[in-house]
Amino acid sequence: MQVKVFEAKDMNSGLKMVKKALGPDALILSTRTLRNGRMGVMGKPTLEITAAVDSTWEERPARENPLRERRIAGSAQPANNEDITYQDVWAEEKTYRRMENERAHRPSNEELNNEVSELRSIINGLSKKIGNLDTSSPSSPYVEPEYVHNTVERQADPVTQHLCGRGINQQVAEFVARFTKDSLGLHAPDGSSDLHTVLTDAIARLFTVAAPLAQRLARQKRICLIGPTGVGKTTTIAKLAARYLNRFGGKVALITIDTYRIAAVEQLKVYGEIMSLPVEVVLNPHEMEEALARHSDCDLILIDTAGRSPGNPLELQEMAAFLKPEYNLENHLLLSATTRETELESVLHRFSCLPVSNIIFSKVDECTQLGVLLNIHYKHNTPISFLTNGQRVPEDIIAPDPRTIAELIMNNHRNPSNG
Repeated sequence: MQVKVFEAKDMNSGLKMVKKALGPDALILSTRTLRNGRMGVMGKPTLEITAAVDSTWEERPARENPLRERRIAGSAQPANNEDITYQDVWAEEKTYRRMENERAHRPSNEELNNEVSELRSIINGLSKKIGNLDTSSPSSPYVEPEYVHNTVERQADPVTQHLCGRGINQQVAEFVARFTKDSLGLHAPDGSSDLHTVLTDAIARLFTVAAPLAQRLARQKRICLIGPTGVGKTTTIAKLAARYLNRFGGKVALITIDTYRIAAVEQLKVYGEIMSLPVEVVLNPHEMEEALARHSDCDLILIDTAGRSPGNPLELQEMAAFLKPEYNLENHLLLSATTRETELESVLHRFSCLPVSNIIFSKVDECTQLGVLLNIHYKHNTPISFLTNGQRVPEDIIAPDPRTIAELIMNNHRNPSNG
C-alpha cells in the first residue's frame, strides 16, 4: 500500500491532488486542519489530507462508479454545497465494492435456466411415481414380530409396571418379570396380593447377602468401613461393635484413620468409652501394622476411615496405602440409599480399587422406595452385609436375609424389626 500526505487550501483542491497523484482508487485515511506560518493560530488554515492506494488493485473504468469518480475529481459540487469528507468517500467505496462483489457472484441467466429445468424434471419424475402408487390399501412398514411383541409387552405388562412403581428401573423390572414367568411357568397372577407374593419371592432369589458377624468368631476378623463423606461410617462402626458385644461378648478394638474430619476421633473415642473399648488413632500407613499387632488378641477389629470423594483418585490412593492387602481386611463399602443410582454406580466403580468385599446400605429409613438396592445388586452382585435404618446405637442396624430385602422393596419401606 502506498501512503502520501497532501496539503491544500480546501477539500476540493485536495481531492484533485490525491486523484492526480494516486489515481481514482485512492482512499482518504484522515484529514486535519493546520495553522502554520508566522501568525500561528491566527494564520490561514491549511488542510492536511492523508491518502493511500493499494498498488495491487486493478484500475477500473471511471464509468463503473460515476458518483465516486465525480466526488474524487471534484467535477461537481454536492447538494446543498456540503463539503466532501473522507467518510463520504470511504462509504461510497465500500458500497461500490459490495455491489461489484455481488455482481461477480451472481449466476448468469444460462445457469439459472439450467437449474430451473433440472428442478422441473425432478418434480415431474416424483409426480409420476406418486401417481402410480396404490393408495387404496396403505401398508405399514415391516417390523420383526419379536420387536412388536416386546414393545407391546413393555408398554402393557402389569408386572413390569408394578416393579417400576417400587423404584426398580426398567431394565431390572423386565428381567424380574421374565424371571418370574420362566421360573413359575405362568403369566401374571390375577390378584394383586398374589402378584405381590410372587414378585417378593422372585426378588429374594436374586439377592446375595453376607453374614460376617452372625456367630462368635473363631479367629480374628478385621472389618474396615470405606465410602464417601456423610454416609454414617463412624456411627455404623459403633453399631457393629455394640451388636457383637451384646450377642457374643469377647474383645473388640476400634481403629480410626479419619484425622481429617473435625471431632471424628473424639466421636469414636466417646463410643469407645461407653463400651469400654480401646481406640487407636493411626496417623500414617506405618502405624497401621503396629496398631493391628497391639490388638492381635482381639476377636474383632473395626477400622473407621475418612470419607473420600469418588471423583478424587489421589485421596483413594492415599487410603489404599493404609489398607494393604496383607492386612487381611474386609472392606465394606458404605452407601447411602438416598443417593441417586448414577452416583452410586460412580462410587462403586471408583472404590473398587481397594477392593470391596461387601456393601452396607445406610439411611434406608429416609427412603420412600428402595428399588435402588436391587438395581445396584443386579449390576454388581456384591453381597449386602448390613442395612442401617436410624441413628440409635446399637438398635438401628439390620443383618438382612434376601427375603427381608425383598420385603423392604415390595412393601415400599415398611421396616421389619431390627436385629
